Amino acid sequence: IETALVVAIYVAGMVRRRDAATPVPMGRHALFFGGVAAVFISLQSPIDAIADRLFLVHQIQHLLLRMVGPMLLALSWPEGLLTAGLPRGVRRTVLAPIASNGAVRAVFAVLGQPLVATTLFIAALYVWQVPAYHDYALLHEGVHYVMHVTMLAAGLLFWWRIFDRRPPKSVLDFDDDNQPWWRSLGRSSPHGLRYGVRLMMLWIVTLSNIVLGAATALKSVELYPAYDIAGRLFGFSPVTDEQIGGFIIWMPSSMMCIIAVLLVLSMLAENERRLAARRRAQPGSNFAALLVPTTGAELVALARPKNRSMALGFSAFVLSVFTVVLLIGVVDFAARNGGVTGLERGRLTRVAHSHLVFPPGWFDDQAGACGTDCAASARAEAPLKGPQKASYKGSLRASVQASTQG
Repeated sequence: IETALVVAIYVAGMVRRRDAATPVPMGRHALFFGGVAAVFISLQSPIDAIADRLFLVHQIQHLLLRMVGPMLLALSWPEGLLTAGLPRGVRRTVLAPIASNGAVRAVFAVLGQPLVATTLFIAALYVWQVPAYHDYALLHEGVHYVMHVTMLAAGLLFWWRIFDRRPPKSVLDFDDDNQPWWRSLGRSSPHGLRYGVRLMMLWIVTLSNIVLGAATALKSVELYPAYDIAGRLFGFSPVTDEQIGGFIIWMPSSMMCIIAVLLVLSMLAENERRLAARRRAQPGSNFAALLVPTTGAELVALARPKNRSMALGFSAFVLSVFTVVLLIGVVDFAARNGGVTGLERGRLTRVAHSHLVFPPGWFDDQAGACGTDCAASARAEAPLKGPQKASYKGSLRASVQASTQG
């Protein structure tokens, strides 16, 4: 229902603005519908049911929900059509008061800060990959729903900041010069983030994907035993399933960030062409003098901030690459030479978070008695949806507890 409502509002906006002087290109429409389709497939297709039985499919679901869908939606810049598609009364009595509220603007100004948006985007993945939290969400429908909502919200916020079509402040923009960012809370800004900042945000996210993906793909123990309650599908062993899931976090997610880097560089080039065109249109004006220095000293002064930022960016890049390579080596060494056997490490992992998901000693004392029955009785979970799935999981937990008490 929610998906159909969003699509209906967007289509209504398309109809109302079909005669606009600058119509929306068809490519942006395709991006919007592609983003909606990615979110819909991740939550309403068989992927959602299979994700409860396979870690690797669960990571595909998270990739669609956190990266692919929000990225396509942000690239479509749908705000204008979504606003135009709302009924006039809703725009006047609901949307306008919310959008003009100073407190709401202040909250979004804080959330939109590069450090905050990037941290929330990474945390939405890392927190839910903690084995105890991940297994708990897998067995509790309400917590699982919160997991999906936080991933989608963090993705929309992050990619909105990355693909914000407002250009960054140039040398011609004197508004709020040398003012700290918090002075503008509650006020809209005509400027977006600098393109160098956007590239740094993408690089940090790429590093986070590499570290977590490598740690999961290179390990040799089972981390998420909740998938074994219903039985993993298609004959995957726990370690293989989780290693493939780690590869999905590592490679496809990082490739999405590389694609975004290329798109941001394209936006940067387009902005430079736009500034050059404005300069050529006013060759004798103060505008041109600001963009094209006439003396060597002016050239050095104009280039110094950019050179400093570029040097810091390259230094951070080299340091981060060295750190990631070192971390991957440490993870691989620890996974292969941990000093204990894979079976012992797996047992220690399960014991470490069994108090959040499973009754104490369930894996040691009840796996033989209950494991086969639980797996057999759970074969029908894949087609279950909504209340049926929640009822099934509740009865499954109750049967496990009753078996343990017996």
